[in-house]
Amino acid sequence: MENLNVLLNQFGGKMDVLIIGIFICSFFLINSLIKSKKTRLAFSFIFGIFVVLQVASLYFTQSFIGYQFFIHFNLRGTVGISGLFIPHIVALILFLISIILLFYYSPPKLNSFLKIDKTIILITIAVFFGVIITKGSFISDTKPLFLMLYPNKGDFEDILKKNGMSDYISPEQIACKKGKNLIVISLESIEKAFLGNKFSSLTPNLQNLKNNWSYYDLEQNNGSGWTSGSLYTYLTGFPSYFGIDGNSIFKTAYYSEISSISHVLEKAGYKTTYINGNTDFSGIKEMLNTFQFDKIIDFKNVKSNGYESKYGLRDKDLFELAKKEVENQLSTNEPFALFLSTTDTHHPNGIYDDRMESFISNKNSDLEFMVAAVDYMVGDFISFLNKKNILENTIIYIFPDHLMMGDPSMFKDTGDRGLYLITNANKDKTSIDTLETLYQIDLPKIILNGAEIEHNLKFLTDYISGDKNTFIKNNILLITEINTNGMLRIDSKPFILKDISLNYLKYKKDTMRYIAHAGGKIDGLTYTNSKEALDLSYKKGFRLLELDIIQTQDGKFVAAHDWKHWSKITDFKGNIPVTNEQFLEFKLHGKYTPLDIEGINEWFSVHKDAILITDKINDPIKFSKQFIDPNRLMMELFDMNSVKDGIKMGIKSAMPSQSVIKNITKEEIKYLKKIGVKNIAISRRFIAENKDLLNVFKLNGIMPFAYHVNLDAGFDEEYVTKYEMDYIYGIYADEWNFE
Repeated sequence: MENLNVLLNQFGGKMDVLIIGIFICSFFLINSLIKSKKTRLAFSFIFGIFVVLQVASLYFTQSFIGYQFFIHFNLRGTVGISGLFIPHIVALILFLISIILLFYYSPPKLNSFLKIDKTIILITIAVFFGVIITKGSFISDTKPLFLMLYPNKGDFEDILKKNGMSDYISPEQIACKKGKNLIVISLESIEKAFLGNKFSSLTPNLQNLKNNWSYYDLEQNNGSGWTSGSLYTYLTGFPSYFGIDGNSIFKTAYYSEISSISHVLEKAGYKTTYINGNTDFSGIKEMLNTFQFDKIIDFKNVKSNGYESKYGLRDKDLFELAKKEVENQLSTNEPFALFLSTTDTHHPNGIYDDRMESFISNKNSDLEFMVAAVDYMVGDFISFLNKKNILENTIIYIFPDHLMMGDPSMFKDTGDRGLYLITNANKDKTSIDTLETLYQIDLPKIILNGAEIEHNLKFLTDYISGDKNTFIKNNILLITEINTNGMLRIDSKPFILKDISLNYLKYKKDTMRYIAHAGGKIDGLTYTNSKEALDLSYKKGFRLLELDIIQTQDGKFVAAHDWKHWSKITDFKGNIPVTNEQFLEFKLHGKYTPLDIEGINEWFSVHKDAILITDKINDPIKFSKQFIDPNRLMMELFDMNSVKDGIKMGIKSAMPSQSVIKNITKEEIKYLKKIGVKNIAISRRFIAENKDLLNVFKLNGIMPFAYHVNLDAGFDEEYVTKYEMDYIYGIYADEWNFE
């Protein structure tokens, strides 16, 4: 009897198994009414696939098909790990064949044998479906999936406003100050039960940390019960609901209006690195790129020390790479944030690594062996950090990504299942209310607070009163709308004209349509913002020359993309930002001349027909007063107040950036024309879905310049000139031949 209960629980419990049985009986009876063999065969396939998918969902998630199963039942959700489930796939295929044969052959034989009246069959079917609707969890599991698959599209700010989140802080509004270094370790499926008495022999290192650091019980909330969902949640604080797009939303995403801890870290000057065996799994790499991670390390970046695996790098290699990354970051004297996600304890039975046999004794299963192995790796890594004397200035967070999927029988007699958080952060700094239940959506706030990083972000948890998981269940559609509308992405394939523009030859010779991006490319290098790049671009024929403008520690304007990039191309090891004097001391890439405002003015005083276009700087009053000739100054600006200030200062062109005009109306375009706006700056990705809007700008004499040329493979200066220039006026070009 006990074994039977274990088996039933593996498939969601007695009621869920009963509902599956009722479905099978109902489909059996429906097929008994179908006389046409072809029709009955078609229905047998449909019913069979439905039953098999529901059984698979019950086995892996202990619920009927919902959003979690929807996310996983696609190639992007299983790439790289499908080999782990070969026995399950074979079993499901055999089950599918069996049940299709049952639905096809048995009903006519039974009907002819029992001679059941058609009316009785129909009544029985109706009763069965009444039980399905009123009993069990089928409707509650399935309903949210259909509610959220096609969320409303709308303006992100309007969606926030209508739901009482008008004070949400977007990435552009983030104000922050660096704190301590940060290391986040997400453990695949090593849930709370593994730290209990039953499995105590497997996790001595985690238990030691539990006893000596701060330990908190953590609950898995809806929408975060899978690896990529957990990652998205602990970065943003939102459950990972993305409607019909699923994780593929990140495949076409290029910017997030949803703030993440990586946005804060980037603004605070941290180097962010994510290490995982295979970031192709479930769209993780694309998610990380959308959230502006500096460095992503997986099996494509490095050899696995001779130990190759079809699943990617093993966890042993990940921790060794993490040690090297920590040492590299320590040598820079800059703050860093390292995110490490393990894999080897993945359901159903782990990914065995025989190299760990030197450290771990035999266990009851491969999964238990790998749990013990990963526990050893965690202990060894913490010991390494301790020897490097960095724990005092580095905050560590360790937590499972989600509950172990699949067969729950191994957790019999372990108590309530759940997650946990282990950290060396000061309890007062984390601001955790121990009287409240802690969920995954609370993690990003805790992570930043515990690392003593000052910030002004507000997370979803800040807007919830009462039980947080209940709120999530009741507001899945709202969360889906926020997630899907908060990702700026290409909704269709880039627009390509069938023929090359009739104006192509005219466009390519017009020097006033091409802006030398960041000074232009020199020796194959971009973003130098150097004197030599300006010289070369001018020699090629460019007369519109862009420089990224930032400020030094002592408030001087200089040409550089950002301080982290400047440090990298100058090999500068000190604190940033630097003074103007320090800035001028360092050659770019060891040979190019840096430009401060005096150098910029000197260059433009010699090249009297050249026009400066600025990026990054959003203070037209201050900058235009220092530039040699406002009549030769065009500035990309990032809010309407700055645009108006630029016009008042009489600069050649105050250009609203895409963030200013993305939701503009035709009447507002006329207003821009009226106040003196002559140009706008937009992403090349903006063109495909906004051709009519761009045409209205041009009809009003406002000429668009497109950046993000070369951002997507194949979409370079030549492509845009041939196929998209008819919809804009000009482009930011790394290089161009005007002949």
